[in-house]
Amino acid sequence: MEQVQAFCEQWGMLPRDGLVLCAVSGGRDSMVLLHLLCALAKTGGFQAAAAHFNHQLRPTAGRDEAFVRDWCQAHSIPFHSGGGDVAAFARETGSSLEDAARQLRYRFLEECADALGAVRIATAHHREDNAETVLLHLLRGSGLRGLGGIPPVRGRIVRPLLEVSRADIDAYVAAHHLPFVEDETNQEAVCTRNRLRLEILPLLEELSPGCAGRIAGTAALLLEEESHLQREAESLLPEAADGVLPLPLLNRQDGAMRRRLIRTAGLGLGVSLSREQVAAVLSLGSGGHLDLPGGLYAQRQPHQLLLRRRESLPPPLTLHPGEQDWGPWRVLVQRSPEPPAGRPDTIALIPQAEPLSIAVWDGTGRLAVENGSRTIKRLFADRGIPVERRAEHPALFLGGIPAAVFGVATDWNLRPQAGEPCLVVSLARRQKGSVCP
Repeated sequence: MEQVQAFCEQWGMLPRDGLVLCAVSGGRDSMVLLHLLCALAKTGGFQAAAAHFNHQLRPTAGRDEAFVRDWCQAHSIPFHSGGGDVAAFARETGSSLEDAARQLRYRFLEECADALGAVRIATAHHREDNAETVLLHLLRGSGLRGLGGIPPVRGRIVRPLLEVSRADIDAYVAAHHLPFVEDETNQEAVCTRNRLRLEILPLLEELSPGCAGRIAGTAALLLEEESHLQREAESLLPEAADGVLPLPLLNRQDGAMRRRLIRTAGLGLGVSLSREQVAAVLSLGSGGHLDLPGGLYAQRQPHQLLLRRRESLPPPLTLHPGEQDWGPWRVLVQRSPEPPAGRPDTIALIPQAEPLSIAVWDGTGRLAVENGSRTIKRLFADRGIPVERRAEHPALFLGGIPAAVFGVATDWNLRPQAGEPCLVVSLARRQKGSVCP
């Protein structure tokens, strides 16, 4: 207990007062953690409660929940439970069972902690868990952050047993006669983590005794260095506010810090960029443009590199006479005895039988012009409209065929002549009150 107490003090894991919610599966690791927290709470001034999530994956899942509930009741420990259909969630999201279980479990823990006002959520990850995680990340080609393993503290989630070995946990169970339940799937070498635990780590320990502890120790060092480098990157980001990275700033850095700046800027916009995506952003030439996950795009300009989030694109809308809202725009459709003076927020068309709709340009199509036809992409370029703005540019479609693009061009065959009755479509921003360019 002294080792765990010192580790908790080092990382500020346990509050002087308030509630610590302990995630308890009923296995030996989580039962040891709950027992330790209850002992530390007596002198630490905080309260401990147990939370159990039923994954509904095994016939014995109900047994585990009942075991934890009964043990907590016998020891006057507040108990809270929840459950979810992990298998169904995995099918819906395309996740593995392991990932789906983790997502639902942590969601439950966070919601339970919110409801109870818990200041900490404690999980029972130990030293060998950390070594397994480092090996998993290494196999997947992780960078420094992944090779740092499991962080001792992440938000209000704490891991008091992270430096405790599995052997020490077994000894604690024996010394305190702690009961526990065994998840039989833990002995099935099916998923990658189980194979690492059951086959690979024992073999590595045979080749190099104590290697799990050394792997975990190396992870702790890498985690500290990762934190230092991240602080260095964040100290530079005021120069790169709102996803604008000045090229002089990037050029002053080495490759490692350039990559980190791009990744950090992406995280600031809510997207975690992969190593390949970061490399693609840095390789953009002048004027280059790159679409990224999460609605982001990157644009290389003469003196800066931009990371931007696209506006949420509304779905296509079939237009009717009068006013209608379409995403951030208000669209007005009305008949006119003659075409209005040319404005970028207004399009005049010869009335047609096909349904008229508005949608963002989909990157394809042609429009007839005075001396032939042009691709819409070419017309955008002729108008000098930047690449990054084209994918969110409003366009009109007749029967699903491009008829006009606001501020760019109207199909020559659909343009009314002076004094000819027409259909006029006007577009204005609802949110900012500005017209579409």
